[in-house]
Amino acid sequence: MPAETLLREVEERRKNALEQLEAEYAAKKAEILKRTEQERAYIQESAKKEGLSQAEKERIRIIGATKLQAKKMVFDAMEKMLEANIVSVRKVLGELTQSKEYPALLARMVKYASGRLGKGARIIARPADESSFKKLGVNVASSDLNSIGGFKAESEDGTLELDLTFEEVLRNHEEQVRASILGKD
Repeated sequence: MPAETLLREVEERRKNALEQLEAEYAAKKAEILKRTEQERAYIQESAKKEGLSQAEKERIRIIGATKLQAKKMVFDAMEKMLEANIVSVRKVLGELTQSKEYPALLARMVKYASGRLGKGARIIARPADESSFKKLGVNVASSDLNSIGGFKAESEDGTLELDLTFEEVLRNHEEQVRASILGKD
C-alpha cells in the first residue's frame, strides 16, 4: 500500500499543480484581456481625436481656400471694372479733342511745356491739332504724332523731352485715377 499511497499523493500533487497552473493561466488571461481592452480603447480614442483634428485642419484649409478664391474673384471683377473705366476715360479724352475747350487746354499745356523746356521748345503734334497750334502761334516741328490727344515737346537743343500726350498723362496718374474710380481719394 505504500506505493498506492505514494501514487495518490503524486496524483494529488499533480492535480493541485494543474489547478494552480489553471488559476495562473486564468489570471494572466484576464490581465491580457484587460490590457488588450485598454489598448483598444486608447487606440480608438486616439484615432477619434486624430480624425477630429484632421477634419478640423481640412475644414480650415477649405475655408481659407474658399476665402482666397472669393477675394480673387472680387479682385478680378474690380480689375475688369477699373479697366473698363480706364477705357471710358480714354474715350472721354478722345471726345475732349473734338470739343471747344480743347484749343484752350492745348494753350495751357504749351505754356507749361515752355516753362519747363524754355521758349524755343519744339512741338510734335497730331495731324489734327496742327491748325490749333498755328492759331496759338506755336511752331510745330512735326505733325506725325499718333495719340489720343496732347503733344510731345522737346527743348530747343533736343536734350530734354516732355511727353504731354493724353496716354502718358493718364499712365503717369493711373494710380490716382484708379483710386478716384474706387472712391478712395
